[in-house]
Amino acid sequence: MKKIIFFIIFLCFCLTISINIKANNDIYVMPGGESIGLKIETGVEIVGKYSVSTSDGKKNPWQKSNIEIGDYIEKVNEYNVENNESLLKILKQLDESSCVLTIKRNNKLIKTNIDIVKTNTYEPSIGLYVKDKMLGIGTLSFIYDNKFASLGHGIYENNELININQGDLTYSNVVSIKKATLNQSGEKRATLASNKIGEIKTIKDSGVYGVINQKMNKNKIKIADIEDVKCDDAVIYTVINGNKVETFDIEIIETKYQNSVNSKGIKIKVTDSVLLSETGGIIQGMSGSPIIQNGELVGVVSHVTLDNPMIGYAVYAKWMYEDLINY
Repeated sequence: MKKIIFFIIFLCFCLTISINIKANNDIYVMPGGESIGLKIETGVEIVGKYSVSTSDGKKNPWQKSNIEIGDYIEKVNEYNVENNESLLKILKQLDESSCVLTIKRNNKLIKTNIDIVKTNTYEPSIGLYVKDKMLGIGTLSFIYDNKFASLGHGIYENNELININQGDLTYSNVVSIKKATLNQSGEKRATLASNKIGEIKTIKDSGVYGVINQKMNKNKIKIADIEDVKCDDAVIYTVINGNKVETFDIEIIETKYQNSVNSKGIKIKVTDSVLLSETGGIIQGMSGSPIIQNGELVGVVSHVTLDNPMIGYAVYAKWMYEDLINY
């Protein structure tokens, strides 16, 4: 009998230790919901080629070069190229008939010669369409210390995460909504604020991450463990008008056990009559909206189902937290 009593006491002691350890490992963050703007410098990407009109007719200065759409221009001769403006400035300074481009392709550097021709207006040209930045809107997911997590999914081009040199985080103001319908996605239409509130540091499959310099006074909430997320009622925080964060009802209808990052771990359904009336369900710009269940941050909206905009997916908040602290 004494042995049984001792075993019960020992079991209770172990259980107490286990509970205390779990409590000590709890993570608390400030949930977001704010509409944000993303200004990302991607590097100087070649997106097309064209024939240049000169006083001697049309010319293709790139014709004998080893250049492909999707390459990034790193250097002209020995000069670093940071953006479109610097590329044009370098070409004007050279005042030469050809140069050497250092381009990046599949993370490998390649050097190739290219002609420089004068346009009808006597401007230097290499006949390449290039872009150096990307603008977009989304939703702030959460803040931990001085770092932010947002979007709930990566930003891709040609099925690859985009290249990022640097980026700015701003607020955005939702001015109108394009309502979602069956087989056609809706979207938030917003203007980006000029004031920078943070810097984008990295883009991963689970979201966009960086540092934030805007102080927010919000109550912190716990990030739920993956196994604690249940098929039940929940809410999301998001903006559908101006910059006011509102709360809307959803239902978690499916959860997947995962042992590695995947942006579709939670399946959700919009049940809020106001949100359905205004947006038709989940729309572009809503990505990153935090999902709260039983007072805990369980996930972040990541995708919509096109054939039924009431249904969407979310990434577990725990995955985003781990990516945030490890970038």
